[in-house]
Amino acid sequence: MKNLTTTSKPARRNFRRGLLFVSLFIAISCGTPTTPCGTFHFTGTALPEGGGAGINIDFNFGPSTCASSCNCNTIAYVQIVRVIDRSTGAFLAPNSDQQARIVTGTPQPTLNGWSVDRLAGRNWGYYGRNNDGTFAGTLTPGSNASTATLRDQPAGWGPDDWLDFVSVPVCIDNSSPCVSNLLGYWYWLIIIGADGHNGDPFNEPGVDWNKDAFDASVQMWNQTAPPLGKTVFPTFTRMSN
Repeated sequence: MKNLTTTSKPARRNFRRGLLFVSLFIAISCGTPTTPCGTFHFTGTALPEGGGAGINIDFNFGPSTCASSCNCNTIAYVQIVRVIDRSTGAFLAPNSDQQARIVTGTPQPTLNGWSVDRLAGRNWGYYGRNNDGTFAGTLTPGSNASTATLRDQPAGWGPDDWLDFVSVPVCIDNSSPCVSNLLGYWYWLIIIGADGHNGDPFNEPGVDWNKDAFDASVQMWNQTAPPLGKTVFPTFTRMSN
């Protein structure tokens, strides 16, 4: 029988990684669901070549759901992402700016690894927003009367990578009494197998710890934004429960 006190360092690392993923699965399944101020509709399909998926998220603002009569003429999204190499436990990012703003070192495992999801060279933290303030085709702003739509296609990720996201609609209409209010949370997940392929994304309403992961990611964006010439987020308010 092997002496457990002489477990090799690789075995100990594998054990710790195993505990990390067990804790993540427990957090996903056991969190308390949030209540959005409106309705979400999610569609997502695995890419045929593997390594990602194409997704579409619609949000229709319904302020009465949150006991409000607020009108908002421009609803955008902030999206956060966490990418983990399950073979090493390392947190990954598609560019150096995003790598620098990954949340690390917190005692709560579910908060580590997250960052605001933005392309390199973009100054705004809002998903799909161009540097001149307009929006790319990946984001259609919404309002009380129109759907806010986020389109994403994470692709090119490798075997054993884990990608999870929280997509959060937010009012950015400066004339609205609910400007900078967070209107809901939607969680989605892609797990790439050892063969480099994955199924369709898992998705569900965001849960309580997703709100904390979002706040931590926004805080890290604001810490790293000034030296990079990026725009700091305003103070957000949780309108969604």
